[in-house]
Amino acid sequence: MNANVMIVEDEGVVALDMAHELESVGYSVIAQATSGEEAIEKALELRPDVILMDITIQGQIDGITAAQRINEKLPIPIVFVTAHADEATLQRAKLARPCGYVLKPFEPNELRANIEIAIHNAQARRAAPAEEAEEGLQLTEELALLPGGVDEYKYEALKAIGLFEGMPIKDLHDLANFAAVRDVNGGEFISMDGERPEFGFMVISGRLAVIKSTPQGKELTLELLIPGDCTGILRALDPIEMDTSIRGQVDAKVLAIPTPNLRMVIEKNPVIYRRISMELMQRARRANNLALGLAHSRVESRIVAALLALAPRFGRPSSSQDQTRIFLTRKELADLTGTTPETAIRVTKNLEREGLLDLTKPGVIKILSLQQLKESVE
Repeated sequence: MNANVMIVEDEGVVALDMAHELESVGYSVIAQATSGEEAIEKALELRPDVILMDITIQGQIDGITAAQRINEKLPIPIVFVTAHADEATLQRAKLARPCGYVLKPFEPNELRANIEIAIHNAQARRAAPAEEAEEGLQLTEELALLPGGVDEYKYEALKAIGLFEGMPIKDLHDLANFAAVRDVNGGEFISMDGERPEFGFMVISGRLAVIKSTPQGKELTLELLIPGDCTGILRALDPIEMDTSIRGQVDAKVLAIPTPNLRMVIEKNPVIYRRISMELMQRARRANNLALGLAHSRVESRIVAALLALAPRFGRPSSSQDQTRIFLTRKELADLTGTTPETAIRVTKNLEREGLLDLTKPGVIKILSLQQLKESVE
């Protein structure tokens, strides 16, 4: 199939491999971009038939946000090609309404199939304006039923939350009506320990940190919350008083729902309530295991364990399947492992000398072999 393709990928080797595979079967790769901003600019200028979009790329915006902004201007089908298969990324990716989702390392046949399906569906939509208009009318009618004129963005964001799967549409409408988009500045506290949360929230963009203060006044970062994370919703529903705080690690946006309204809707849905109760119990166990690990593990083991735990959520692949890059400073790594930045630097430098890490790029920890790093602490 002869079609013009644009590749958005900031790993040069991966982009070249993808372009070679596509051109060998007749596609024309008319442009490559390495950042979200560049992707938007080239898409609007060149109007490719399809865009292959990585999610974690260079620039101020990621691939999901870039896809949303492109589709606000042009109906170009977009296929995500990414190593991220975690629930938070998948739920957030749904908001961009992609035409495909291919996991790395990709199979050439799977990539081609997704491209052809994406282009075919786009052509079918253009060839059936009446059906499209009818769908648009149905959406308009559905939105018209939302109390208080709630916008589609909030409603779609709530539908993407896995915790709310199976919730009646009317109850989702109510939640959307109560919800508000809130900006959180880097360093700003959004929830304090010892206080009942005034609202539950889902992270839309940016990154938040879960903080715990020790009796000696030291702050430990227990967890990082990325787009799609619903810790803030669980926190508002947890009957146990919080002993941690949450603040913006960088500038972020959250979709916030007042706690009384959230409780009112959740308690009407026993299945959802039980699902949330199970998730709260599982998180309590994980938090307890983490606390025990911080108390009894050697600092080297804690740092390696933290890197291995972060890789599926925060990492992005390199040219090898067993390699990944984590966009995290060693100060942040120190906070997550309850140690000092100096100790985190010393331990990671030792791991680099052992051939397990590459620290040549500031703010990036590249794991050269996930398997060997795992074996180093076993």
